[in-house]
Amino acid sequence: MSHSLAVDRALVVIAFKRRLAYKSHWFFGLAIGGGSMLIAMVMWQNLIGTGTLSGYDWDSMRAYTIIGFVAATMVFGAADWIMADRILDGHIAVDLTKPVDFQRARAAEYIGSMLSTFPTALMGVVAAWLLFEPPGPATPLAGLLTVVSFALMFPLAFGLTYLSTLVCFWTKRYLGIMWLREALLSFFSGLMIPLAFMPGWLQAIAWALPFPHFTTTPSAIYLGRIDTAGALGLLAAEAAWAVGLWVLGWLVFRKAVKKVTVHGG
Repeated sequence: MSHSLAVDRALVVIAFKRRLAYKSHWFFGLAIGGGSMLIAMVMWQNLIGTGTLSGYDWDSMRAYTIIGFVAATMVFGAADWIMADRILDGHIAVDLTKPVDFQRARAAEYIGSMLSTFPTALMGVVAAWLLFEPPGPATPLAGLLTVVSFALMFPLAFGLTYLSTLVCFWTKRYLGIMWLREALLSFFSGLMIPLAFMPGWLQAIAWALPFPHFTTTPSAIYLGRIDTAGALGLLAAEAAWAVGLWVLGWLVFRKAVKKVTVHGG
């Protein structure tokens, strides 16, 4: 194993263990996310009943809601504040003296923190499955491609989060940035309501952004709302966004690092 990969692995493990040390986060995340999921289930059951809304019946909406819960648990449960704090408290000045790429190191830590959300996601999915018995994937291949979509969420979520934390170089604050990012992601991903319920012009705006790949893409693949070629196209777009955000983050960091101040100096 090369030195760089060894460092990446160490950072992933450290971030994972750091989050596991606070087990209350699991239960808090399960209570908040699981409660929201159950409320959404009841709401959609009453709205849809035995009919359909924009092509979604009660069976498909059950699966859609669970997929949204898993995506939200992974993305919102990761440790974005760790990255922001390194900028806000000046520790980045120390990071810049280390022979480790800042962006790559933060990516490893972010992935480790995302992995720590698995227990919460798993408990929530098991509970929802027992209570609501959602349908399985449209085909075995659809199930496999859904897993691929979830795997691509790791670099995609990091890219968005990393860019938002870099804004701290200019704002010297992060809370408002975090709220804005999470609001945009919740709305344009289809987590609040499926994009299919929105007017065409708003759907077009959503699909011009990376956000739909956090809920709409995996659910569309899972439910068979698109064929294999369409699924592969969505996965390619998701991967392209992940690469593009990484490159953009690298470019922004090169400019942002010139704004570093420590104790006013």
